[in-house]
Amino acid sequence: MPDRVLFLDIDGVMNTLSSPVDPAIGLTSLLLPGCVAALNRVVQATGAVVVVTSTWRLTMPLAELRAHFRAAGCVAEIVDVTPDLDAPRRDREIAAWLAAQAEPPRAYCILDDDRDMDGLPGRLVRTDSRRGLGDDELPRVLALLAE
Repeated sequence: MPDRVLFLDIDGVMNTLSSPVDPAIGLTSLLLPGCVAALNRVVQATGAVVVVTSTWRLTMPLAELRAHFRAAGCVAEIVDVTPDLDAPRRDREIAAWLAAQAEPPRAYCILDDDRDMDGLPGRLVRTDSRRGLGDDELPRVLALLAE
């Protein structure tokens, strides 16, 4: 099991809610360069791997998610997706993923734009869905992954 895990939502984190979709390249067009660069900085600084929590995981196979992120210039290793248990309670899906690991990660952080993580207090870094992931969130993300 990886030492550090970043649980990643996509819409509102890796893009803005007003980001247009290019039908020719689909999800890749929604992964904004500034958001990808911020994610790359986190991964390069911490060695964290990514587990996708976004609803995109329900309609797109893991290999396809990985391909879109690579095409957008993302260097993160996407290792898994959370189980589909209770969409309104993403914290329960993350907790279930953590519980299923033979050895839990030493540190983890949740990046999401609009979810409360009542079951996992203090682990959420909320992004502003009007701008996505950027430099404002990085100090908190890096601190959580450094624990």
